[in-house]
Formats: sequence, structure tokens, C-alpha cells
Amino acid sequence: MEEPTTVGQRIAYYRRRRGLTQQVLAGLVGRTTSWLSKVERGELTIDRVSLILALANVLKIEPSQLIGGITLPANGGAPTDPPQGIPAIRRAVLAVRAPDDEPLDAATLRAEVERINREHVVEGRYQSVALALPELLDAGRVAVAHEVLGAWWCLADAYRMASSLARGLGEVELAWIAADRAVTAAQRSGDPLLVALSEQLVANALMRHGWLDEAATVCSNAVDGIAPTSATTIQGWAVWGTVHLTQAVAAVRGGDAAAGWHLLRNAEIAAERVGPGRNDYWEAFGPANLNAISVTIALETGDVEEALRIADDVDLADLPNAARRARYLCSVAQAQALRRDDGATVALLLEAEHHSAEEIRYSVLAHELVRVCLSRERRSRTPGLRGLAARIGITN
Repeated sequence: MEEPTTVGQRIAYYRRRRGLTQQVLAGLVGRTTSWLSKVERGELTIDRVSLILALANVLKIEPSQLIGGITLPANGGAPTDPPQGIPAIRRAVLAVRAPDDEPLDAATLRAEVERINREHVVEGRYQSVALALPELLDAGRVAVAHEVLGAWWCLADAYRMASSLARGLGEVELAWIAADRAVTAAQRSGDPLLVALSEQLVANALMRHGWLDEAATVCSNAVDGIAPTSATTIQGWAVWGTVHLTQAVAAVRGGDAAAGWHLLRNAEIAAERVGPGRNDYWEAFGPANLNAISVTIALETGDVEEALRIADDVDLADLPNAARRARYLCSVAQAQALRRDDGATVALLLEAEHHSAEEIRYSVLAHELVRVCLSRERRSRTPGLRGLAARIGITN
């Protein structure tokens, strides 16, 4: 049997393995048989993560088994060479002892953290970041062992990058472990804002597992720990708002749309104080990012038209990094796909690729949208679709 590659094909595979008919599975998640049939055939995309979680619960599998992951390409080299990419990151995250190396000085270590953060967050360069992170994690642990000034802060940020990258590639367990390591290192660094952002990554990993109540609780505790006061800095407001955005997504995915929109209003207070153009802790929080996440929230509630209405107010130039712009455009492309406007869907994906080619190459959502467009392709309406599919590794 050919390996299932799309979300719809995976749903069909696990549904049959559980011995469920389309009618029964659709009924258990509150949908029609016609809807499920179209999803399994690839004619429709699932319009919200909460449905993925509901389907995974009924099928008794992890959500990641439906969503899947995108694997980094082989890095080459001889079989005896050290492992690279995700295997090397896993080794570095799980290591018990620091390597027996000389530590980097504080300025060099901090500069390396900033450099790799820029490649990851601003440029969306997954491959080079995956290759650089193991060495950075090792260097951070060596610096901590030698009590280099600021070493715990740098190590926490390295773990944060590892968690974010792993989650984006579908390596949920590794993302969870790296986030937990980041929390511990951040606590040792004495930076409460870094602690809150690391806890946010734990919540993101919990959401990928479908543990929405636990994710919301983690976020709630994080925002309580950094509740704004008269002395709160702009950075503090930015982090407080950032964690609120994750908490809002968790609430909506858990079925509480009212709580999600309420949390977004709290984040809006923070965004007004922070203003445009900032990138504190590489989170890009501000009015534009708030609107971008609001598009995601609207999609999670199933309101495609509201998502597109909000998108009309987003100026890409106000999103301060290329990778964030690409992710946002992918969300808008999802809304257009749900309207069956494949021409607009492909145009948005091509624009997203222009901003960050690797962000799209390793995006599960982008892969799913391309497969859906291919399944109902009219070449005159979707110029560039076949080329995009080839570039991101879709061959069927």
C-alpha cells in the first residue's frame, strides 16, 4: 500500500485501521459524511487544528500522526561522520555532561546566539540553523560549567531555538524536552521574561500533543508571573502580549472562542504600548503580529471571511522578519483554499516562498495546501503550482 502523505489520506488510513465508516467518524466529530469524504480525497483542507485534535482523539492516535512532519534533507558526508541536523540536536539536548572543551568568552557566545537567532527567526534558514545548533548547545553547556557570565541566558535561548525548530519539523517530543531544558536554564539566568517565553514553548509542545487545558494553564501561570506593573518595560509588555497570543490559540483550539478573543483584547493592550517595528527576544510582537495571529484565531473558529477581513488590515512591511511574513501569508493562503480560490492560494504561497523559501519548504500547512491545489488543478488558474510543488519536494 502506498504511504499516506496528506492529512486526508492519513485520516482515511487510521479510520480504516480502527474499523470506522466515514459516517461514524464524521458524526463523532460533529461533521457530515460528505465533508469527511472530501477531506479524505483532498478536496478540502481541515479549517482548524481543533478538528485535527478531535479526529486524533477518536482515532486514538497522537495529533502529530495526522499532521505529519517535514524531514530535513540528508546532509551528506561519510557514514562515520558525526550526525548532523535533528539527530545531532537531539544528542546535544539530551546530553548529560558538557564536552571537555575550552569555553567561549561571554561576548563571543552571545554573538553566536544572536547570529543563529537571526538565521532562524529573521531569515527562516532551517538547514543552516539545524547544523549550527548542536555546536551552540554544546558551547552553552561548556560555558555554564565554567561559570561564564551570561552563559545560562545563552543556553536557555539555544534550547528555545531547538524547541521551536523541532516543533516546526514535527519532532514534538524533542520540542517538549528542549522547552523544558529552556525553562530550567532561563530560571538559572535570572531573567523572568525569558522564563515566560520558555514556558510558552512548553505550552506550544503541549498543544501539538492535544493537551489544550494543560497548555492554557502553563500560559496562564506564565502571564501571571510577569503581570505588568507601573515599572514594566516595553520588553516586558511585549513578552506579556506574546504569551497571551499563545494562550488565546490554546483557548480557541479547546473550543472556547469567547476566551480566545478576550485574551486577544488583552494582547491588543500590550501591542498598543509596544508599537510597531520591535523584535524583542526575537518574537516580533506588535500590532501587525497581533493581527496576523488574529487571522489564525478566526480560522480556528471556522470564520474564513473574518480571517480575510482581518488580513486586509495587515501590512506585510510591519512584520519585522521574513519568516514571520511567510507564515502569515501561508495562513491567508489557507483561508483562500477554504474558499476554493486556488489561484489566490498559489499566488500567496509563491509570495510566501519569496520571503522565506525554507519556511515554506518545511511548512506542513504549505505542503497540505499544495497537495489540495494539485488534487483539483486547473493549470490556467494556478500558474507556478507545479514548480512550487517540485521545489518543496512534492512529486506526486
